[in-house]
Amino acid sequence: MPAHDAAHFLRPTLEAIAAQTRPPARVTVVDDRSTDGTPDLAEALARELAPRLAIRLLRNAGPRGPAAARNTAIRASGAAWIALCDADDLLLPDHHATLAAIAAAPGTTLAFGDCSLFDGATGATLVPSHHAKSRLLELPAEATPEGGLRLRGSSFAALLRGPRVPTSASFLHRDAVMRAGLFDEAMMFAEDADLFLRLAWLGGVVFTDRCIARKRVHPANMSGEANRAGFTHGDLVTRVRLRTIARSADPAPFRPGPDDLAVCEEMVPRAVRAHLYDASRAGLPAYAEAARLARRAGLGRLALAPRNLARALAFALRPLG
Repeated sequence: MPAHDAAHFLRPTLEAIAAQTRPPARVTVVDDRSTDGTPDLAEALARELAPRLAIRLLRNAGPRGPAAARNTAIRASGAAWIALCDADDLLLPDHHATLAAIAAAPGTTLAFGDCSLFDGATGATLVPSHHAKSRLLELPAEATPEGGLRLRGSSFAALLRGPRVPTSASFLHRDAVMRAGLFDEAMMFAEDADLFLRLAWLGGVVFTDRCIARKRVHPANMSGEANRAGFTHGDLVTRVRLRTIARSADPAPFRPGPDDLAVCEEMVPRAVRAHLYDASRAGLPAYAEAARLARRAGLGRLALAPRNLARALAFALRPLG
């Protein structure tokens, strides 16, 4: 659990984990350079919730951000499976039991469930099903003997085309995470989707349509609209990386399927266009960086589209306030 200035959310999040029908062996809270007393509160909650919940506090050993914070915990863990939870989200009581059951399918590297989104101020449900919103449930899938679902065809290709894995509803096989190269600590946004796709290349992906977590929506969410350009930047970096791996003559440890390269080639131009659009709304410096990434992807001509250039200039010249 990466925690940056999470004191306002930490108690309900840890209490929800303590209420699991199948308690975790340990919860590792990684303080990510907080200034609001998060580490002190984590230590106080560790004493208060013991022996129901074993809580360990670590300091982020890498650069600031959720990727390095999660890597700090994963490297220090001896568990076979790692559950991710953001410090402001809530796990439902059957989260661990549900994921542990479906993850028992042979060869599984990634297991995940559904989640809802709720208003952090009012508690009202905003999105009842993340799976439905991302259209995951429209894809053909088959049941596994363990009670999960497995997408027909390439899980990697399906996930690359759009559906996202809810971070706080995910279960990762630790050995697979280490083989995949852990989270990319240079990424502040979309680092979870990046790793999930690499895990999908390494082995089996199973999921359930059961809602097992609740994502809190509030003004400080990293996934909020203010960070949209950051997420499309991360998506573009991920897709260029995956295309490079797929084109490699020796892509070990990854083993792309016959259709995976085609999907990588298909998705890079889409990611370039999406990021150029969002960056053009963030001003000229962001657009210049987006243009650099477009050139790196071999699609620099897309950065010269008159509409994008005009939009970047218009946002740069708009009146302040």
